[in-house]
Amino acid sequence: MVLDQDIGLNGTLFGGDMMARMDMVAGITASLMSRNRRFVTVKVSELIFHSPVRPGEIIEFYATVTHQGRTSLSIQIEVQVYAPVTDTHRDVTSGGFVMVAVDAAGGAEPILWKAEMVAEASAMHRVRKARQDEPGRKNQG
Repeated sequence: MVLDQDIGLNGTLFGGDMMARMDMVAGITASLMSRNRRFVTVKVSELIFHSPVRPGEIIEFYATVTHQGRTSLSIQIEVQVYAPVTDTHRDVTSGGFVMVAVDAAGGAEPILWKAEMVAEASAMHRVRKARQDEPGRKNQG
């Protein structure tokens, strides 16, 4: 949930704060998909702010692995907010992140994929897409 202390001068969540949250989600996603301990962000692309985030809204992050490499993975993150007062969802931000697995010295290392997590994530992505397409879903974005 976005709290008053998260809000900038314009009365909305600061874009840099959202980017930092998305970067953490990318790192968590990479860690969940593998047995590697460390990942670094090497690229952020097409970060788009669709609409502002206001106090009291609940942020929802949806991450999809779009590319699996030997030492890196690409993750697309879609961010929505849920407004409890109006019971609506709204698209707010999206962007791509490239994460690289690194060893203790900071050098790239092969990703040790968790096949079961990759399969589960794919299934969850399909379910989420089907829900978005449901008639009657309250979505303002």
